[in-house]
Amino acid sequence: MPPTSSPDSPPDPPDLGPRTGTRPSPGRRSRRKAGTALFLLAPVVLAATIGWSLQDDDAAPQDERTSSLAALRTALPLHRLLNSSTETARQVHRAEQALIAGCMARQGFAYERVPDPAPAGSETAGTAKSYFGIESVDSKASSAEEGAAPGRQPVERNRGQAFDRALYGDPERRISARNKVIRVTRPATGCLAEAQTRLLGEDGRQRDLTLRLVLDQGERDAVERLADDAAFRAADTDWLTCMADAGIEASNPRDFAQDLPRDTDLADDPSVAADLTCKKRTRYLERAYGRLAAVQQDWLSRHEKDAAEWRSLRTHEAGKADEVLRGAGHAAAEAAQPK
Repeated sequence: MPPTSSPDSPPDPPDLGPRTGTRPSPGRRSRRKAGTALFLLAPVVLAATIGWSLQDDDAAPQDERTSSLAALRTALPLHRLLNSSTETARQVHRAEQALIAGCMARQGFAYERVPDPAPAGSETAGTAKSYFGIESVDSKASSAEEGAAPGRQPVERNRGQAFDRALYGDPERRISARNKVIRVTRPATGCLAEAQTRLLGEDGRQRDLTLRLVLDQGERDAVERLADDAAFRAADTDWLTCMADAGIEASNPRDFAQDLPRDTDLADDPSVAADLTCKKRTRYLERAYGRLAAVQQDWLSRHEKDAAEWRSLRTHEAGKADEVLRGAGHAAAEAAQPK
């Protein structure tokens, strides 16, 4: 899901497992094994064994690596579909916040507006995904279990039952949608729902939520399909050979990252350094993201109607947001005129 333009209601426990900022690895559900003995070699011996991999490759500047990784992620077809331009997302967000604030004020509450969302895919956006294990030691997406649910914005702090009722409406009335993995619910009434309905249309909120879950499933299905992709398996094999040459036993980058002990210092761990070096030497991330992009595009070609409806909703939302902001600007200008 893309960064949305609103705070959400306090999250419900998902019906079918937790939602994180990562995706399941091909053929295996995400997990972390604290305390797992990853390697047969002692750490000192391991560091000496893989020293070769750290000495003969000049590392690219960190900002260059981060920029390259961001480019790989943002080039994914589903990412491009799901994420509006930064300016459009900002405008929609501001319009929704203005509508919420006005609705709350009419009920006697001062609403503290949520700050503008960070650009999609940035480290502060809560949307970056690590599909292929550790992709950068400086990226929040590198942790296999960290990250907020895509699209989650800061929730308005608790201001009491009456305030919450005004903002989120009747807690017994919700809209919901689900895919094969998760179920998501949102308020059906209240100022948040009223604002979103103004932007999306009377039936737009339910369709928006349903489509988000459809596209989310598309991301998940594409990752799972990589297990059967010959070119992707070849990239895994090259990485595996490189790691074996460094004296490290691993099956693939996803499982390697998931099996690291929780307290592993990614910046200093020699096995992590070898992992990243092998990814660089074999051009693993470029190849893996290239194959993921191809599989996602194939998925989209079989779901053209859903993609078209998603774009239509976003166009409608952006148009309504512009109307709201122009109206707010006109009202502010009138209020500033001397009486």
